[in-house]
Amino acid sequence: MNEYSAKRVKKTLLFNMILFAVLPYSLFAEEQTLDHQTTAVRYVFTASVERELHPWLQEEVANTWFDSKIPKSCHICDNVYRYPVDNGSVVTRGVQNLTNRKRLAAILEVNDFLTVIVRQSGEAISVEAALHNLEQEEPLWAKVFEWSKPWALW
Repeated sequence: MNEYSAKRVKKTLLFNMILFAVLPYSLFAEEQTLDHQTTAVRYVFTASVERELHPWLQEEVANTWFDSKIPKSCHICDNVYRYPVDNGSVVTRGVQNLTNRKRLAAILEVNDFLTVIVRQSGEAISVEAALHNLEQEEPLWAKVFEWSKPWALW
């Protein structure tokens, strides 16, 4: 029984060590400061978001992920791209598609795309953020924030 308990404790200890070694990187990956010159931000504001909040929300994004530096804005990320080989039958949008991201990255001279989707419900502002790179289809991380409207606009 002692030998079995020792093996069990060793396995649990090894699992916890691996978990604690990997977990901090996965938990705080989105908290890292992004490079404002190599990351483009794609803003998506729903119709419910008040127009005067747009500059404040963009400033919050800069403060949260770019150390208060203004990042590149991807104004062309929402354009529809038709690939010449498909004769216009297949349409892809934005940075959700890896091929699109690579084309946009070449145009904008960036490596990463931060997609920020902003919704407003009453006084609460919901921000969904996801970071995409040029290596994998799915986002590196995604997180939802609840921000309050700034006092100056109330």
